[in-house]
Amino acid sequence: MMSTVKLDRSRKSKVERFVASLLVREGIKVTLQEVLGLMIDYSIDNKEDFLKRLKSLPALEKDPAWKMLEKPDDWGVRDASQKVDEYLYG
Repeated sequence: MMSTVKLDRSRKSKVERFVASLLVREGIKVTLQEVLGLMIDYSIDNKEDFLKRLKSLPALEKDPAWKMLEKPDDWGVRDASQKVDEYLYG
């Protein structure tokens, strides 16, 4: 089964440059999918180092989007799920 993963432009650019450098410097031709898969495998094999990096990230609770989920705006509509476009766009 395949999944789609979104990367920010900066990280995607870094991975693409890494893949290109593998070809130019080492003569190794691999796809972006193969490289990302190997990076995931490496992170799993080196769990302690990966956990250190994860712990250095800012706490999710400080993320503005997360804070908005904790206290959503009350639009005064009991169930907007079926009329979202109407409420948003008039």
